[in-house]
Amino acid sequence: MKYKISRFLMMIMMIAAGGSVQAEATNRIVAIVNNEIITFHELEKAGRIFKLSEMEKGKQEETQKQILFQLIDQKLVDNQIKRLGVQISSEEVDKAVARIKEDQKLNSSEDFSAVLNREGLSEAEFRNKIKEQILRFRLISREIGSKIIIPEDRIREYYQNHQIQFRKIEGVHLAHIFLPLSNDTPSEEIEKQKKKAEEVWERLRKGEDFAELARKFSKDPSAAQGGDMGMFVFEEIDPLLRGEISKLKPGEFSSVLQTPTGWQIVKLVKFQGSKELSFDEVKGQIQEQLFQEEVDQRFVQWLQKLKERSYIQILL
Repeated sequence: MKYKISRFLMMIMMIAAGGSVQAEATNRIVAIVNNEIITFHELEKAGRIFKLSEMEKGKQEETQKQILFQLIDQKLVDNQIKRLGVQISSEEVDKAVARIKEDQKLNSSEDFSAVLNREGLSEAEFRNKIKEQILRFRLISREIGSKIIIPEDRIREYYQNHQIQFRKIEGVHLAHIFLPLSNDTPSEEIEKQKKKAEEVWERLRKGEDFAELARKFSKDPSAAQGGDMGMFVFEEIDPLLRGEISKLKPGEFSSVLQTPTGWQIVKLVKFQGSKELSFDEVKGQIQEQLFQEEVDQRFVQWLQKLKERSYIQILL
């Protein structure tokens, strides 16, 4: 069923259409979602992190559309939060903010303010974002998560098919090929470096020597040693990289990985002190992973049904 646009919203649209060219360009309506609007200002603010102004026109327009679709999804979810009366207290927001400060080791108010300033946020805006995220999580838990049960036979089947992922590892010997990026690297250069990393990966896949390609292409001090970085304590490695390494066998290399500092291809030289974990040791971990995958899949279906019974008009 389509929702009707209120007379008030139609009036807003007419006023916007009759305003100055500059006002329309800076804050025109770009989408209508039921009885609410999304403005160009909201879209522009959401897109700052993607550095749209540095992109080629075609890619800029496509990225802008994707951001707008995300804003529409958020509007639909937020409408459901209001309709179902999902709430959160200010004390709960306080606790969530305190946990974030502790996790990020932001021990002083000055450190916290400095991080917010870099992100272009006031403390009130940050608190509101945290509040919105928690409300959305509660809605999803209520509408989707509460209906999901992961049976033990499915957990056991996953364990049997992915035992290579469930090893207790003391140390790993790694090598890598690294193409660095900085915070102010233009988007065109980011794509150029990614393409180069993918070309190197393809040469590795075809059987070329990892060490030789590292010496030729890697921009890390380890390049002179064929990319060899030596031994690492496994638990001290970044969690995302740990996940990639745990999928590898000695001698294998990862896909092209994007890190905060650049593009990277990692080779597992060898494990040190590794043993397989029993089903009972990893049952909870697998259950949580399968549960989250199921939530993600059902959320897409739930959101699609929500879209089908909503009024959505894109004016971008």
